[in-house]
Amino acid sequence: MSNFLYRVRDRSGQMNQGTIEAANEREAAAILRERGYFVTSISENRPTIAKQKISFTSSLGVKPAASLQDLALFSRGISTMLEAGVPLIGALQGMGRQLPNKGFAKVIDELSHKIEAGLSFSQAIAEYPKIFNRVFQGMVQSGEAGGNLDWALTRLADYLDWEKDLRDKVQSATYYPVILLVAMVAASFFMVYFVFPQFVVLFDSFNIDLPLPTLLMLNFIQFVNSYWYLVYGGLFGGAAAFFLYVKSEKGRRWWDRKRHDLPLFGELFRKLVVSRFCWIMNGLMRSGMPMVQALEVVSTAVGDTYAESLCLEIAEKIRRGKNFSQSVMEYSFFPPIVSQMINVGEESGNLEMILGKVTELYDKEIGIFVGRLSTIIEPMLTVIIGVGVFLIALAFFMPIFEMAAGMG
Repeated sequence: MSNFLYRVRDRSGQMNQGTIEAANEREAAAILRERGYFVTSISENRPTIAKQKISFTSSLGVKPAASLQDLALFSRGISTMLEAGVPLIGALQGMGRQLPNKGFAKVIDELSHKIEAGLSFSQAIAEYPKIFNRVFQGMVQSGEAGGNLDWALTRLADYLDWEKDLRDKVQSATYYPVILLVAMVAASFFMVYFVFPQFVVLFDSFNIDLPLPTLLMLNFIQFVNSYWYLVYGGLFGGAAAFFLYVKSEKGRRWWDRKRHDLPLFGELFRKLVVSRFCWIMNGLMRSGMPMVQALEVVSTAVGDTYAESLCLEIAEKIRRGKNFSQSVMEYSFFPPIVSQMINVGEESGNLEMILGKVTELYDKEIGIFVGRLSTIIEPMLTVIIGVGVFLIALAFFMPIFEMAAGMG
């Protein structure tokens, strides 16, 4: 029998530590779980080995990034190992060795050291807010308090997979329009700056009066060539100023409010936010987090400052005694079906399940809407490109037609 040092949390979330005798780490962990504890770390007691002071400063020099796929793989892997009886520190060390993202693997290694030094899992990941957002922290915290961390991490992995799938759908809908626009701009640039000047030399050699479309095109090209620094500087400067303003706090609030009113895309943005709101609320409440606290976490995780302010207002209304459905109903941002289904969930006592059903409903609507968006945008772009090509061709060939008519 060996002596093992352990750190555990009881059902109230309090940290306890001590020693236990067992044949191996797995047996020790099983004994502690039978006593109702959640095991955070187990290590063999070796008093002759001096403990070294651990530095938690990352040696990478930069904050390593983790993609949604990395976080989903991490969450699901830790959950699987916890279900198999592996202690949390051992699970973290195992995942750190398997992940292909070396920067993220370094962070996981630091997490295991922090937990070994006495921090809880939620406290450790809270020190990396650029990697683990408020939803991740809230789900882990709720899982630790309720003794179901493995289930909470599985839900997190499901959420991250869902979020990645959602982003991929939206991106796939924009690829084709962007390619068409780039091709149109490139073709127009080539014709105006390389093809049209050759025609101008031809027209000058015949000394003919140019038609109005051709004169307008010539004047435009001459203006751009003479004041190219103003034209391109204004275009790029205006775009840069817009993006910088949107990145600022004031500009982001303005843009998050206005983008929901955009034609075509505004409805998509709103559906994405509502779907994300329902999914995260479902996960946090099923993990045991109180509704008001869950709304506060959701407010920072929906990715929209306008929806963030609404979530905080709804949380405040619930504190004052209103129920969830009544509070949501007061905001036109949420479609009536959302407040109605939340009301059904409250009356039936199955609010978490109803929120999950709303998410499924909106997932289907988003998929249909993205497909419909593509079928709407493609003809519109085709018409725009056709009109642009027609105008350029008209400016090119009208003088030639007039020359041919004059010769005839």
